Amino acid sequence: MMMTSLMMQPIWTDAMPEFVIASALRKLGPEGDVSHEEALGGQAIRENSSEYNAHMSEYFRLRQRDRAAADTALRNARALLVDLQKVRENYHMRDDEFQLPVVVARYLTNPAVSSTRKHAFLVDSSDGHGPRIGLLLRELALVATLAAPYARDPVVQNLVASPRLDATHWRSISWRDSNAGYANGRFEMDINAIWAPRALESISQIVTALHTAGFDPHELVAASPSLTKTPLRDLLFDPAFFQRAIQNWHGAMRHFIVSLTPPEIQTKVAAKLQWLPAEERAYWQGVLRATDADKSPLEFIAISLDSAGRPIPVVNTDPATWLFLRDGRDTSSTALAEVTRDVRDILRPYPVGLFVGRLGPLVANDAYAPPSVWEAFRRDTYHSPRVVWGREVNLILLGLANQISGATDNAGRPLSPGLASYVTEMRDALRQVNAAVEASGLKHNELWSYEISGGALRPIRYGASTDVQLWNVTDLAVQFVLKKLGVY
Repeated sequence: MMMTSLMMQPIWTDAMPEFVIASALRKLGPEGDVSHEEALGGQAIRENSSEYNAHMSEYFRLRQRDRAAADTALRNARALLVDLQKVRENYHMRDDEFQLPVVVARYLTNPAVSSTRKHAFLVDSSDGHGPRIGLLLRELALVATLAAPYARDPVVQNLVASPRLDATHWRSISWRDSNAGYANGRFEMDINAIWAPRALESISQIVTALHTAGFDPHELVAASPSLTKTPLRDLLFDPAFFQRAIQNWHGAMRHFIVSLTPPEIQTKVAAKLQWLPAEERAYWQGVLRATDADKSPLEFIAISLDSAGRPIPVVNTDPATWLFLRDGRDTSSTALAEVTRDVRDILRPYPVGLFVGRLGPLVANDAYAPPSVWEAFRRDTYHSPRVVWGREVNLILLGLANQISGATDNAGRPLSPGLASYVTEMRDALRQVNAAVEASGLKHNELWSYEISGGALRPIRYGASTDVQLWNVTDLAVQFVLKKLGVY
């Protein structure tokens, strides 16, 4: 919901984010957690039934040893039977926590919405959970708490970590929520290197905007016994620490950088191709011969870090989120180098990078990862090198448009002669991605895949894909933005 809100910003009315923010705030969990999604109808019945079974198992385990605890388990089980269709909220993810401040900051800093309206929205308590300003501060306190360890000491073990799934696996806490999605990484790149820094920046913007809207967040936090004990108070009352926290988190990307020489690329890609079926191996070997994609160095941002803090070298589309969120007007040499690196990784032909002609950019490339990762993605292809995600395609297109808009004037001319080649590269990349996705014939699907037969690659539907998702509406924003750029 939050990502859709951000992506729809070019075509939504200025007040539309109020509905998103209000919905998120009224469903906050006990700790200020943002609900990732709802379980409705049959899914709610399945989840409630599973919890019922767990309580009953606990009851039978305890009834001979601890009667009081057993009775509690039985009461909890019976309570679920009252309404097995009761809606359940999923609070397992962590990306939503960091996304909400970005949505709120963009709303509160929008000059098209009056301060009076913003104030009225935040004091509204009609949802039955108290004024929204209190709920918002509770959520920001959770973000500050999650970010505090790395803000104080920027070492890899202080990054936001996934909880254990079992003795050897870590559970996904971001959008790649399949078992294999983050290649069994403990520290996910998108949360740590993209969302956390922007969430802290957004909190800073929110604090300033709240003053403009008639609030004193310092007084509100100081007056709340629950908030005054959280790192949110430290951020608000220690500006030097706040700036250091933002600076430290902006440096988190360094943990995820992977650099490979051409010989390293060739060795690793050859090993992965040898693992594939003969027909697929022959096809991708033909791509390498035709493109020389493995003849130049490769630097990319790893999908995650393992439990020791080492990059798991899977090329991925998640940097598109950074391209989408970053200030495209920042055309410093450092920023342009990072942008071109990430764009070129997306456009580098697979099996070296992510791009497949007449299909689109694959969501991941595990050629540089250990065979255990290959096997995990073979068993669970949902976020694997077998699929293109419509969500990611739209983020890539909007991200490229963001770079072009930031580096050109209203007439589409580069802001300076030195930006001409950069703008041309971004425009070419945008057209290339858009053309490939259009050619697939599947761009309106949630995700799609491919098969190789008779020496040719053919786009196909992904088995578990749905035709209509919340992401689909972002196609409207993409069409609008590309039309303005003269691409669509």
